[in-house]
Amino acid sequence: MISGDPVAPGPLGLTSTQIGKVGETIVAAQLMLTSKGRLSPFLPIADDGGIDLLVYDKATHRSLPVQVKGRVNHGEVSSRPVQFDVRRATFVHRPDAFLLAVLLDLTYGTVQRGWLIPMSDLEKVSQQDAQLFSITPSPSAISKDRYTPYRCAAMVEVTDRLIAHLDQATEVSQ
Repeated sequence: MISGDPVAPGPLGLTSTQIGKVGETIVAAQLMLTSKGRLSPFLPIADDGGIDLLVYDKATHRSLPVQVKGRVNHGEVSSRPVQFDVRRATFVHRPDAFLLAVLLDLTYGTVQRGWLIPMSDLEKVSQQDAQLFSITPSPSAISKDRYTPYRCAAMVEVTDRLIAHLDQATEVSQ
């Protein structure tokens, strides 16, 4: 979910809770569109367990839990790092779970950049304190930071990586 001040209106006059739901909806819709319907994301009634989307694959009949974190971008994609935080209380430590951090353009309803990080890697690539895991990737297409292997230029790349993971998990189990 996109975080921020829960009281003050944000971009377009939306609260942070509204922005979070819009971001999750954009991600879910883009997963369906870019997979040509193969992936079917489901929203839990309550996301207090750290799962914002459960992504079901119609081809393999497998599903993946995904925690979505987003930030709203105001303008062009820059090289300035963007911070995403995962609370330890909602950290999902499962080999099949992913963190999907996205930079959103709410004016056009698009994802400008994404980072798809297996939750099993989050502890290795994040800064940590008693409450949070924090990542600070650069959105620049040419940056070379510890998040570069996870960076996706568009949602189609996120979709391709999720499908590859689901296909590989199916092959291993057969």
